[in-house]
Amino acid sequence: MSYTTQLPSYTELAEALQKMQSEFEPAQVHGLLCGFICGTSGELSAKWEKLITGSKKNQKTHVLLQELYETSYHQLSEFSFEFSLLLPDDETDINARTESLGLWCQGFLAGLQQANVKIENREPSEMTEALDDIIEIAQVSYGNISENDDDESAYFELLEYVRLAVLMIYHELKGDNLPADTDQEDLSH
Repeated sequence: MSYTTQLPSYTELAEALQKMQSEFEPAQVHGLLCGFICGTSGELSAKWEKLITGSKKNQKTHVLLQELYETSYHQLSEFSFEFSLLLPDDETDINARTESLGLWCQGFLAGLQQANVKIENREPSEMTEALDDIIEIAQVSYGNISENDDDESAYFELLEYVRLAVLMIYHELKGDNLPADTDQEDLSH
């Protein structure tokens, strides 16, 4: 099965979801897919797509979601540092980007739950700490964030933390060990 190495654009997915009158934002959809992939080790199921599209069928949206799923699965399973979160571009207002990061995390947690992964009251571990942090980020407050270097820097640190945490969570749930050259310090505070 071939797959593209790049995720569809945020705008392209937003337009497809809007045409379907979906209640989901693109960041939520990608988070949901990634959570589902992590929780099922990528086991292909139509369950994730039904969560997003409900009973509405649209071939173009199906193809786009399938591309998003396959690319995300391969990036996660290959522990690819190309793995990225589908979020608005860097020129978008920082408040909107922060909101989208929170929505991505909400979707991720929902995807894990749909895959029957227990996300709360787990035994202490690095993965539990990462999940607790993602739960906090999912509740992020936005709206009064300034467009300044400190806030931009904080946003990118959170984004990078979530990205690396998701890679670690995927491999922990799958039962893989992280590659020896992975810096565990990057995943902890």
